[in-house]
Amino acid sequence: MVDNDPNVIYGGDFEEKLQFASLGELLIQHFTDGGEKPALINGATGETWSFREILTPSSKLARVLYGAGIRQNDVVSILAENRFEFTAISYGTILLNAILAPVNTTYTERELKHSLDISRPKFMFVSKVCENKISLLKKLSYIKRIILLDNNDTDENTKIIPYKKFINKFETTSFDVEKYASQKVNLSEQVALIFMSSGTTGLPKGCLLTHLNIFTCVAINLERVPLGKELFGNVVSLSIAPWFHSMGFMAILLSATTREFSMVYLDKFEPELYLQCIEKYKVVTIQVAPPLVVFLAKTPLLNKYDLSSLKVIFSGAAPLTQETEDQVKERFNNEIIVLQGYGQTEATLGVLYGSVSAGKPGSVGELAKGVYAKIVDEKGKSLGPNKVGELCVKGPLVMKGYLNNNAATKETIDKNSWLHTGDLGYYDEDFQFFIVDRLKELIKYKAFQVPPAELEALLLKNPKIKDVGVIGIPDEVAGELPFAFVVKQPGVELTEEEVKDFVVKNASDAKWLRGGVKFIDEIPKNPSGKILRRDLRDLYKNTKSKL
Repeated sequence: MVDNDPNVIYGGDFEEKLQFASLGELLIQHFTDGGEKPALINGATGETWSFREILTPSSKLARVLYGAGIRQNDVVSILAENRFEFTAISYGTILLNAILAPVNTTYTERELKHSLDISRPKFMFVSKVCENKISLLKKLSYIKRIILLDNNDTDENTKIIPYKKFINKFETTSFDVEKYASQKVNLSEQVALIFMSSGTTGLPKGCLLTHLNIFTCVAINLERVPLGKELFGNVVSLSIAPWFHSMGFMAILLSATTREFSMVYLDKFEPELYLQCIEKYKVVTIQVAPPLVVFLAKTPLLNKYDLSSLKVIFSGAAPLTQETEDQVKERFNNEIIVLQGYGQTEATLGVLYGSVSAGKPGSVGELAKGVYAKIVDEKGKSLGPNKVGELCVKGPLVMKGYLNNNAATKETIDKNSWLHTGDLGYYDEDFQFFIVDRLKELIKYKAFQVPPAELEALLLKNPKIKDVGVIGIPDEVAGELPFAFVVKQPGVELTEEEVKDFVVKNASDAKWLRGGVKFIDEIPKNPSGKILRRDLRDLYKNTKSKL
């Protein structure tokens, strides 16, 4: 019993603990044991890499990075789409006990600079699709090298160097990667990853994920995989989540450390190609956000392909409606299992997982091993079964904190180490958990989190806008769409399209005002000046009902 509280739920102990000196040593062991089994398959090109074929370039990248001056706790960033080099750079960084900080490729320059100013990477790997950001990267003094994955251009001061030249110039054979990785680190303190996580009060924050966080995630996965093999035999999964996102990166990291299944990946969603991959590679399970479940439930393309291998749809990143779950099951003649899970970047990945054997409709599952949870009311008092409150979790999945932001860390993780998720839910008598609403004000557009406060701060820079309030409105495909209530400055002309275009020019795709814009006389606020978003939602509903 934690905190002597009878209402605290525990996910149970692991059957076997992982005994490795570092995350790097774990990767080397699992890649070695995986041998020639296919590990990663590019669904667009058919290129396939075995576990051993991933280990070789990853070890090489570690020697190159070491030769170029990267050491423990230095930060390395990648600004690229899903591609094989992404894995080699990532694992090579981890093998050095350096810190990997993947960067969102859809960021505008404003968002990109904010993200990089937090993580302050020493080296940046950049693909062709992001080379328009190089002029900004060159200005940031903390970035010592920019390595171009697809370009042979060099910089006069050698700050910019092509990928192949970088490898040839700096690889050192005297550095023993395996010996280095076998040196024990403090697992709970050593940071492995920095992922950006949006908050409700402004721009993203850097989540520090440690070796222990990742170890725990791997251990949870290893205990879940045997059931999958028992039910479905050879397991092949398909993922299109971007690897700069925690959901996408942890998917490839878990596949790398499992050895029991192969992963097919795509760098973007193309309907026909996606379905072709399921048929061609006999995909058993897919990890998706709800919009893709909607696609499978409604697309007429489904009848063109043999998707009989597909047995499990695992939906995460946002709530999945019961209607959509029922529709997709019907499309697959009720021969498919739809599971939901729940997690946050601040909790490494998932803390609740749907159960193949004991899942319930609408449930986000049961607690993962090693995780404690409780439901609390607005005063912090823990609640029993079937009572709605805020979900709080505790255990080795909870991040170390936000990078250089102690105030935000203390707001999110209390003095007793409980992570306050900001989501409302409950558990039933069988300890199945259900999420019913969010205390946090984040808008979830597809798998992306959009903080209203950031959009409001941006819109207020427009000289024609006096005040603004942003909410998310329901959308069957995307989950939610950003919608803005705008108060114009006196005597100015301003159209909805002008407001939308202003956001398009200054914010990444997920933050565009696809929900629309409505002009009003005043933004409702409480006495302290906080926007009353519930009033705005009611105003939206009333406006919609009159249309």
